Amino acid sequence: MDRYHTAVVGDSGSGKSTYLRECHDRFPGLSLVLDDTDIGGVSGRDLDNAATVRSAGEARRASASRLRWVCSDAMEEIDDARAVAHDYHERTGYPVQVIVDEAHRHLPDSEKKSSAKNNTLAAMLHEDRDKGVKVVLASQDPTDFYYPPLKQCKWLVWCGPPSTFHRGFRRYYNIDTDDLPDERFQYRVIRPTEPPRVVYEGETSEEYA
Repeated sequence: MDRYHTAVVGDSGSGKSTYLRECHDRFPGLSLVLDDTDIGGVSGRDLDNAATVRSAGEARRASASRLRWVCSDAMEEIDDARAVAHDYHERTGYPVQVIVDEAHRHLPDSEKKSSAKNNTLAAMLHEDRDKGVKVVLASQDPTDFYYPPLKQCKWLVWCGPPSTFHRGFRRYYNIDTDDLPDERFQYRVIRPTEPPRVVYEGETSEEYA
């Protein structure tokens, strides 16, 4: 899972943020969390081992392999984050992971706003795996996503039991409720093939809660 784009879905309190913290901590290269400070989600207080940066220059100068990129609007700085990720991979050969929580805000349900031509996050999903960059998108409400770019995600991680408002997203991916967790802090890794396949199930690690 370290090489491929991943979408993480989970209701509030489902263990989604716990799962993201573990992804961030265990990634075998540079992991960069875009901390969009006004939206909550995975934030600085959750990332004790991450160096805080606020610009592309600070990110390039940082010696840490765990970065928290603080910004008022992640999508205003996504171009810079993408360039830093490319530069790091070209310089070191190591992979890069970019985590975007509450990502439905940045990949809205609009073809005009969320096509790869007009949206850097969508372009990263379409183009950047070949450049050593893995994108992790996370959302409580995936029905607000523009779905076509999500097809570039090889893995779908579902944390906790589904909610009623997840119905449209489940229908789009043809996911049976029986394939999803029924307890908080459980998760299932799903390969969104046709039909979808559950390839792993587990529980989030308490040390990241």
